[in-house]
Amino acid sequence: MHYKFGEPAGRYLGPGGGYHVYSGSISEAAPQGYGDIHVHKMAAGEFNFQYGPSTGGLMESVGISLTTPGELINSVGVDPYFKARELKLKGQGIETALLMVERINGFHAASNSLAFLMAVEDALGIETSEEVQKARILQLELERIRSNLEVMKRMCEPAGFGVPTNQLGYLREKVSRIISSASGHRFFFGVNAPGYASIAYSGINEKLNVARQEFERIFYALLESKIFLNRLQNNGVTKDQFLSGPAARASGLRYDSRLDSGLLPYGDTPFFPAVREEKDCFGRFSVRGEEILNSIDIIASLGNLRETDRHVSKAGDGEGCARLESPQGDIFYYVKIRDGKLEDIWHVSPGVLNVRAFQESMKGNIFTDFHFNWESFGIWISEIGVVIR
Repeated sequence: MHYKFGEPAGRYLGPGGGYHVYSGSISEAAPQGYGDIHVHKMAAGEFNFQYGPSTGGLMESVGISLTTPGELINSVGVDPYFKARELKLKGQGIETALLMVERINGFHAASNSLAFLMAVEDALGIETSEEVQKARILQLELERIRSNLEVMKRMCEPAGFGVPTNQLGYLREKVSRIISSASGHRFFFGVNAPGYASIAYSGINEKLNVARQEFERIFYALLESKIFLNRLQNNGVTKDQFLSGPAARASGLRYDSRLDSGLLPYGDTPFFPAVREEKDCFGRFSVRGEEILNSIDIIASLGNLRETDRHVSKAGDGEGCARLESPQGDIFYYVKIRDGKLEDIWHVSPGVLNVRAFQESMKGNIFTDFHFNWESFGIWISEIGVVIR
């Protein structure tokens, strides 16, 4: 197994299944410095403002509570389980469970399905070919490009930047069509199975090179916009060490599963972690832009992929784990299999840590800063607010 039960080892990834997960272990012991968020006691003149669960500016249902005397935000509480979804996966066969896992969040279907399948492969001792591993890198990087484009688009919206908002949305649609052409589905549904991935590589590089030129013009123009930068710089500053994904790397932390999990051969690609020191919305925006360009380079380095033979799943027993770098950070799955069915399964979403960091980073800001900061963390409630039974 890639993880062990015992003492905490490595950086903290988050809670899941009654355990705490680290980059090198699973432990029942609570990590130092990761206690409950302090409940703010309202002072004279303050009031509680409920934002959500369904309101303009938010894509997903989430309960958000703001404490304020009128404009300054003194505390924020986020409840990602305000409308929790329950998935009944225990007792299901692998392929039946996969249908539900890959639909937890369509934008990150590849990340969820691949982390789940690699945990299954770990449990059953299924080896994957080099072609399958490259096809998985291709999926993850295409998904990273699309997800980062979506986050950057949503960061432009509250600034009233209609032109770059629509341009980034147009590029996101272009990437979705590239994914559809390569995999047969714009969200990678039905593409993966244990030891197998169905991807047609032909023509991807040419299409991505065109998209790259268009993205660079938009990205660098936004970096020169003083109006836009004024809304991002020093907004949502976080010094939290418990971060994941682009939010961590924008705070100077070299946290990236592509660096330290070793499950996929990223060392054979021109991958590099985009790390900045700003610790604010601007840093998170910049990291996402740099990652889009690097993902295109990674895909170009993979070469032509050929179709792989589909692995025939066999009944078996075992337990396994897997950790991948989703577009928003570390995504982790644990499975225990008996007679080919899931006896136990749980996961850790990257958004768990980033929600906590967002709450702290909003203190001292004003309400008009809220949307820029919320979107900059790239939090997907659909991945956090899931209860697996």
